[in-house]
Amino acid sequence: MQNAWELPTPLVDPVADEAIQGVLRTVGSPGSFFTAAERLEFAKHARFARGLTETPSSLPPVVASAVARIAVEAMTSRSEHVAAWEQDGRDVLAYIELVAVVSVICSIDSYRVGVGAPLDVLPDPMPGDPVPVIDDRAKKANSWVPTVGVALAPTALSALPNESAMKKPLGIAFYLDDKVVHQYDVEPGRELSRPQMELVASRTSWLNECFF
Repeated sequence: MQNAWELPTPLVDPVADEAIQGVLRTVGSPGSFFTAAERLEFAKHARFARGLTETPSSLPPVVASAVARIAVEAMTSRSEHVAAWEQDGRDVLAYIELVAVVSVICSIDSYRVGVGAPLDVLPDPMPGDPVPVIDDRAKKANSWVPTVGVALAPTALSALPNESAMKKPLGIAFYLDDKVVHQYDVEPGRELSRPQMELVASRTSWLNECFF
């Protein structure tokens, strides 16, 4: 019998664990614009900015600022921030890669914290130089960065196919299927009832200023 003062054993979801390990390997691999070591520095600085670790990275100021803003207060992002990135001599597509890496590590860490598990150890960086993989159809339309088609949450990373693909396993592991989500008169058959699920979703969306 567990004592009242003992912490519960963290929940283990094999599907989520497999997805997380695969995504972390991708984070630790060369991207389109950054080396594996640079991508891992983004992850480390995101953890520092969120107060999860005590060791900051040695990233250049404009990069460190971008990582911290996306990790902690993404809702404050403005077109001026992307412009400042480009004025620093950086490719706007590289900004998309940074967003991709920071968003997945924040998702993974939030999941671990939520279930009471320790943070994952980041992998060692894989050798190799960045190799740009860019969708030629991407262009700026109603967004600050190029996207394939209209800029929405599902297309935010679409200019860089590898980065867009990186987040998909987490979406499958962490979220209900879209068909379940949008059948508002059907109970999902999970621990939360439909009204409870909608309350959590709307409250979280409001707190994070996540509107589309």
